[in-house]
Amino acid sequence: VCAGTLNGLSVTGDAQHQYQTLHKMYNNCEIVMGNLEIVLIDHTQDLSFLQTIREVTGYILIAMNVFASLPLQNLRVIRGTQFYEEKYALFVLLNYNPNTTHALRQLGLNQLTEILAGGVYIEKNEQLCHVDTVEWRDIM
Repeated sequence: VCAGTLNGLSVTGDAQHQYQTLHKMYNNCEIVMGNLEIVLIDHTQDLSFLQTIREVTGYILIAMNVFASLPLQNLRVIRGTQFYEEKYALFVLLNYNPNTTHALRQLGLNQLTEILAGGVYIEKNEQLCHVDTVEWRDIM
């Protein structure tokens, strides 16, 4: 079990500092008590440590990143005890760099079966695939 964050889109330091903080907080974590906020992570970073996460009690925010794939393949539940922007349990926004080809292409939420409270917002992710093929209403 590890603690989540409540920073929203606010970041401290550069992308390297953001990554180091993320790694320190979530390495070997299975349950995030609070929110999982992944903001301003570069395409060169190894995010495989996130694959141990099975549950998030709050919301998930994925914004302003340029990595290709998010390894949350073992995430099963987003409880939604807290919301991003007062209504979202999953918020995915602006995960691409308009000046390069680096962008989020896969969410990798293969095991996600339940969002207990809150909505889903996925916008302005220029290269994100398969979002329209997910039955989000069945998960919520």
